[in-house]
Amino acid sequence: MNEPDIEEAITPSDSLPALADKTLTNQTLALPPGRTLGYATYGSPTGPALFYFYGLPGSRIEGAELHPAAVKLGIRIIAMDRPGLGLSSCVPNRLVADWAADVDQLTQHLQLKTYRVIGRSGGGAYALACANALPRERVLGVGVVCGMAPWSIGTPGMAWYARVLWNISAWAPTLVGRLVGWMVADLAQDPDPTVLMKKLVKNSGGYKGQDKAFMQRKDIQEIFVRSIRESWRQGNEGATEEIRLITAPWGFDLKDVRFKGVQFWYGSEDVNTPAVLGWRMSEQLDGAEMRVCEGDSHLTVMANRMEEILGVMMKCS
Repeated sequence: MNEPDIEEAITPSDSLPALADKTLTNQTLALPPGRTLGYATYGSPTGPALFYFYGLPGSRIEGAELHPAAVKLGIRIIAMDRPGLGLSSCVPNRLVADWAADVDQLTQHLQLKTYRVIGRSGGGAYALACANALPRERVLGVGVVCGMAPWSIGTPGMAWYARVLWNISAWAPTLVGRLVGWMVADLAQDPDPTVLMKKLVKNSGGYKGQDKAFMQRKDIQEIFVRSIRESWRQGNEGATEEIRLITAPWGFDLKDVRFKGVQFWYGSEDVNTPAVLGWRMSEQLDGAEMRVCEGDSHLTVMANRMEEILGVMMKCS
């Protein structure tokens, strides 16, 4: 199948002005040796910088969800494609820890003296990688929203299907990657973006409670479709590598992270990355603050508390 024309995608709706300007959403930086790093910017172009690390699967496009709150609060959001996803080149045999070097390169390119980082779901590991490796005088705050924990912590509190998925992933990540690719790749790479949209709309009816209301929002559906299409822009290899990395050693131990004051948010109803994961990670980090959001699930913590979370991050120093 020929590579789809990602640029034609779905026409941005009035509610998604953040995706209308491709000079902001399709930015790239050349890295040695011959690599490309893709990124997008949202919110206020002159505000203090907050790097947003999306979950799995995802891409820089997911940062558009933060745009309205970031504009209101005067924050500049920077969302980067991880290697093998979107516009970023593949990096074989990488570690989660390696992500910090890419962030550092981009901060230098953007001439940022200080900044903050926040990771959501699978992106939480990458926020912690920054806490581990980057200079404290430059990284003013680190946040994790419903983040996956190191595999050594295990899968306590997860729903049975999540336990099965991650245990198989730890044993045979390529197999799980191929399964996910079989389920998603053809839809994501179809030249007609409405094929994936129709599937997403159909599946949204299977969610319950707040998750269902969240997934039936037109703006969220559009962001998800665009982001997933970008995830598979280069094929299935990037998504497979993302799955492997979550259960592989991250390249650092939480007990060795010297950053003081990592902020955690988890939903009381989350069975994908339950709050017990946040508690166990926060206990290993000096000065960490753990919050359990009553009534929220994996999908709704950030959506329901966006301004609150961004506000807390801006107070970190």
